[in-house]
Amino acid sequence: MGSLDRVAASGPPERRVGAFPGPVERHLRGWVRVAHLRRMTDSFGMIQFSRGPVPEPKTGYTADDNARALVVAARLGLEDLAEVYLSFLDRSLRPDGWFHNLWRQDRTPAPDGQSEDCQGRCLWALAEAAGSALPAHLRRRAESLLERALPTVGQLRTPRGRANALMGLARLADPVPLAAVAEALCDQLAATDPAWPWPEPVLTYELGRVPCGLLRASRVGLERWRQVALRTLDFLLDVMVEDGTVVPVGNRGWYSRGGQKARWDQQPVDPGALVEACVEAYALTGQARYREAARAAWEWFWGRNLKGAVLVDPSGACRDGLGEDGASDNRGAEACLAYLLAALAWSELEVEGP
Repeated sequence: MGSLDRVAASGPPERRVGAFPGPVERHLRGWVRVAHLRRMTDSFGMIQFSRGPVPEPKTGYTADDNARALVVAARLGLEDLAEVYLSFLDRSLRPDGWFHNLWRQDRTPAPDGQSEDCQGRCLWALAEAAGSALPAHLRRRAESLLERALPTVGQLRTPRGRANALMGLARLADPVPLAAVAEALCDQLAATDPAWPWPEPVLTYELGRVPCGLLRASRVGLERWRQVALRTLDFLLDVMVEDGTVVPVGNRGWYSRGGQKARWDQQPVDPGALVEACVEAYALTGQARYREAARAAWEWFWGRNLKGAVLVDPSGACRDGLGEDGASDNRGAEACLAYLLAALAWSELEVEGP
């Protein structure tokens, strides 16, 4: 029985998660389970994919997954797992401040280019760990790695890279890196055509992360960032919510401007990021429509989807996707982490009450 499972079995206690503006206590509910997270993690890091619920080590590891796993571990105070994920990011950090993403089963680096998504997620994770309630030696280690990687924020150009970084930069005492990245992302979003308020010609994956990062930054920044982020989020809600049901853009064709939205295959990162973005929007605006949108995205995991399929099991495993034939049988790292991050965001509303 893992540490969180013992906590859940004994009732819903509170755990301090840091001094970020907003709620600083998080109630851990019985549905926040980490058994699958532990099953997918070995001494080197979190394994990328599974066959059914069983980890498939031959698929290797990614810094992407281990960064997101570090965010979860830091928020839940899972010290042993945080140690593993920090070590993974430590060995992934290159001399130029960029993170190597892909690793083989034999624990050697696989050929890889620069990934802004990965870089932003790693910066986010290190800032989360540095500002968490983890033991001091782990926080210091995260701070040291963050200091080496932080100069790369000025090189980020993509909306997701910048938004992922902002999730962590908003926790730092130094406002300079935050302001530069938030201004750049805000300008990207504000310059879009009102008929297609998205900075790319195609809507693809994890769309909610973009407004979520800018909303998070606006907690300690400018009202303009908030308004532009809400405009973007409202557009995404128009795209993804159909008669009260969240229907993410499917990766079997995506959604090009002027075309038709692909409805299959839906990936958990999309409703997951939407939960986080809508919870953030509700915290900042108090508008009930964002709370209801967060609920619809959260309930996608529990059967409020086009197939009526429950994607989560009692171990905290989440199925990799939803297709025309139903839910995937595989339960890899990305899906598990998307669910856990959504669960932690939704817990803020659960604590507040109906």
